[in-house]
Amino acid sequence: MGKINFLKNLIGSALITFLSQFPVKAFSQTYSVEQVQAGSATEYRFKYNERHFATAIKNNGAFVIRPRPGDDVNGWGSSLYMQPFLPGATLKHTTLDNIVATDSAISLNTHGKVSRGTSNTYGDWTFSMDFDYNLGERTITGTGNYSITLDNLLSSSTGDLNLYKIASNYLDNVPLLTGEPGDTGDMQRANVRGDAFYFQWVPPLQPSHFPQDQTNNLSINVIGDYNNVDTVAQGYARIEPAYKPSLKVILNSNEIGIPMIFGAIYDTNKSQDFWEDNVGITPLILKTSTRTNYNFDVSFKSIPCPEETTTSVENWEVY
Repeated sequence: MGKINFLKNLIGSALITFLSQFPVKAFSQTYSVEQVQAGSATEYRFKYNERHFATAIKNNGAFVIRPRPGDDVNGWGSSLYMQPFLPGATLKHTTLDNIVATDSAISLNTHGKVSRGTSNTYGDWTFSMDFDYNLGERTITGTGNYSITLDNLLSSSTGDLNLYKIASNYLDNVPLLTGEPGDTGDMQRANVRGDAFYFQWVPPLQPSHFPQDQTNNLSINVIGDYNNVDTVAQGYARIEPAYKPSLKVILNSNEIGIPMIFGAIYDTNKSQDFWEDNVGITPLILKTSTRTNYNFDVSFKSIPCPEETTTSVENWEVY
């Protein structure tokens, strides 16, 4: 019996020594991607273990990223359309190359054509990003690269180049579940930072806002809101109140001197419509640009609505 126990201990010690050479993650993949068809749209649901924290959607050539970092099951808010387009274009022409779940991140690679008009194009683009989810902090972060090559220079006939679009909802002076009228929706405001400026954009105060301050680096932080609109008082079926997350995108240009500005539009005709994306936010390259190639390092971050967490929004304002 003594020899047997000795051999067991020896084998056990050797096995522990062998296994200790490998990280725990090597034996368990924490990230996964679930593909779901929803009508014409294909959804790619990003999961950390079983937690569904974001979704990438491809629908008729449009490509959108929707985060849900918090605990609220209804906490889906602002949407990021990560593709370039010219004014008035229908967003199309995206090809999803791959979405790969590893043991440390979800890697996404896409490419496509710059949308122009209802079906035309004006160049090519590529976008890649690695997404990471911190369960303890309820935070989604992403780092990647974004490259655009136009067919020709921008001009008065093309208009300015929209680099991406954040679509959101802001409800102005609507009935709330508190019994009083007020403002609510998927967002409170956008905090905007460039090389030499910082301001906050509140949709009803400046429904069309295109300041001409140019920058090589642009951070747009759409602050989430607690959406507690009383849809029954509006004459519709009840929807549950929900904590909507913040969504932040930073573009750092690899070229100096590009005429990039902030732009945003609020459709006041839809200011009481809870189902509408009545807010559109986009960085633009002005048509005066003398370049046809643009390359950016991209950072992405999403945290829960400030009402849902003790995390301060201002703690992640810096580039």
